[in-house]
Amino acid sequence: MPKSLQQLFEEYINECQYSRGLRLKTITGYKAVFSHFSTMMPEVTTPQFLTVEMLNEFFKRIRTRQRIVGRDTVKIGLEDSTIKTYGNKLNAFFGWLIQRRLITVNPLDSIKLRHPEYKDKRALEPEEIQKIFAAVALHSQNPLMLRRNTAMVALLFFCGLRLSEFISLKVTDVDMEKQMLTVRAETSKSKKTRYVPMHPTLMLHLKEYIQERNRKGCRTEYLIVSTVLDKGLSSHGLKHWVHTLSQLSGIKFHLHRFRHSFACTLARNNSSVVKIQRLMGHADPRMTATYLRSITVEDCRDDINKMSI
Repeated sequence: MPKSLQQLFEEYINECQYSRGLRLKTITGYKAVFSHFSTMMPEVTTPQFLTVEMLNEFFKRIRTRQRIVGRDTVKIGLEDSTIKTYGNKLNAFFGWLIQRRLITVNPLDSIKLRHPEYKDKRALEPEEIQKIFAAVALHSQNPLMLRRNTAMVALLFFCGLRLSEFISLKVTDVDMEKQMLTVRAETSKSKKTRYVPMHPTLMLHLKEYIQERNRKGCRTEYLIVSTVLDKGLSSHGLKHWVHTLSQLSGIKFHLHRFRHSFACTLARNNSSVVKIQRLMGHADPRMTATYLRSITVEDCRDDINKMSI
């Protein structure tokens, strides 16, 4: 009896997890997309049903279905960016099916998904970052939290770290002598170690923070300490930190907006895309380009003014 699509997907996930060693977050994303696909397309039970027509029907359903956002807001369909993500994650699974000769044609090869147009400004403006720093200065409960929170904001702005990279930082990843921050391969999305030169302002804040945490007797190997125990800050604790600081500063932000700010600030200072790509740890420069969408036409005025005949 042939295996069901669900059984094959579970085999695929096991390979991703145990053979390829993909990140838990990546695997969770694959599972979420396949679960949604199975819910929307219950008639697709075996690989033989994976046709171009069926995939087009899937995209039609997720583009037109109504969903409740918040308490009572009704939205029609998913965003183009989300649909593109669905396509990419399903494409990886379909490629695996082809390798095992369970299907002969990838149905997504014949479907060109609309490329998303990003119109929102994700990068934080300088005055917004100043308000976040001010909220830290005004509302930190003790010297350790003041130094820690200041160093956290500086790390996010001057290094452009991902969430997993940020909370996994260890004290030994900070090299004050070489003025270099190490992002270890096991914490990076690319699975490659990268190095980020540290800005003098960041070094100042880190030095003050490390001195304070040493004075308090913190012994955890993790750089960012918890507020209650001598251990590293958890992802839940970081989420609470962002929520609290958003309310205190009046700036609605999430951690990834600092990563956008990092890229855009470098671009405004005439750093090349190649340099920004390397500092952010992107394998593809097209990914780096998506982080630069907050660059406006006004940002190009000086470049135009420098032109001459």
